[in-house]
Amino acid sequence: MNRLTIHVDRTVPNRPTVRLLIDGQDVLAGDGADQPNDAEDLLSSGALVPQDPPRRIAFYGCGCGEFGCSNVAGLVVRRGDVVEWTDFRTVTGEYHGALPIDPVPDPAVEEDVWSTALDLPTFRFDADLYDTTVRAAMTDSSWETWPRAVVRHLLRQYPDLGQRMAFWAAREGDAIEVALHLSAADPARLEVPRGRPEALAERLGALLDAGIGARRIADDGLWTAG
Repeated sequence: MNRLTIHVDRTVPNRPTVRLLIDGQDVLAGDGADQPNDAEDLLSSGALVPQDPPRRIAFYGCGCGEFGCSNVAGLVVRRGDVVEWTDFRTVTGEYHGALPIDPVPDPAVEEDVWSTALDLPTFRFDADLYDTTVRAAMTDSSWETWPRAVVRHLLRQYPDLGQRMAFWAAREGDAIEVALHLSAADPARLEVPRGRPEALAERLGALLDAGIGARRIADDGLWTAG
């Protein structure tokens, strides 16, 4: 049996990423597909939990900076008292994070999807130990910074805003950035005031939902003044 270790790298506080070590080695990262998943995308989503039918997840993304350019993706399969990571493939254009963009169990078998087999063996884990390891990683949210917590509550409280805009914690400082889409070159930067994340999310969401632009909120200090 193989041994799984889930390591959250907090070197950049607002960009916690996950390395998946098998028998102590980062064997899945390689050939350019070595960008680790964001902790929320991999852990909070439950991507590592086996499903029926088995689900193909992206363990790593492309090192070019565009995660979905080239992924190391494999099936997570439960077979009795064993969990397998198997049938590893390079998949292009189907993932922004650990789970596929379209809600299908296995994008690699869909028509017009580019994928090729990878020379990786099947890894087998004791199911009880695997479940314990994954559950512990999923319940430990100590990697979540204050700005990230605000974004999480904002998207939960105002799901419609999440469909119209993109929100993310700034790479540096206690701030979030807001734009019409993730690839925006010049997002509005909002310094996060002091307060409970739930209340801060409610206040910001109300301003945005009222049609007040993020840049005006930032320039006029409307969020802080609230």
